[in-house]
Amino acid sequence: MANNAATRDEVQQFLDTMKTRLERLGGQVMYDTRPKNLEFMLAMEWTRPDKKKEWLLKLEAEDYYQGPATNENPALNDVWIFGKRIEKHLCYIKIYLAQNPNVYCISFHFAEFDMYLPLKNVTEKHDKNLSK
Repeated sequence: MANNAATRDEVQQFLDTMKTRLERLGGQVMYDTRPKNLEFMLAMEWTRPDKKKEWLLKLEAEDYYQGPATNENPALNDVWIFGKRIEKHLCYIKIYLAQNPNVYCISFHFAEFDMYLPLKNVTEKHDKNLSK
């Protein structure tokens, strides 16, 4: 996936749009059921997918990792990637704006590698015991 570094304003604009969709426009978060995503929910003891929505709403510009990047399906919106600490674990979150007002979450799982967060100017270390 090609990466185009975004400015703080671009990241904030994306997050504001996503949050508006989810909080004010009745948008839903659609989730990919990849094994990593399901294993993450089990390990975190999250019994409801709305825990992911709760954390998507907590994303901040400083959690930005990469993007916007071209979606695997070019007919869909660009993909944005974030690294967020949740209960002390670095998590990898890949999302895009789906058909209005929805958001699609491709990945939401433990990070499998260290992530440099450019707007924080910090490399967050992943937990090698949790990644595969």
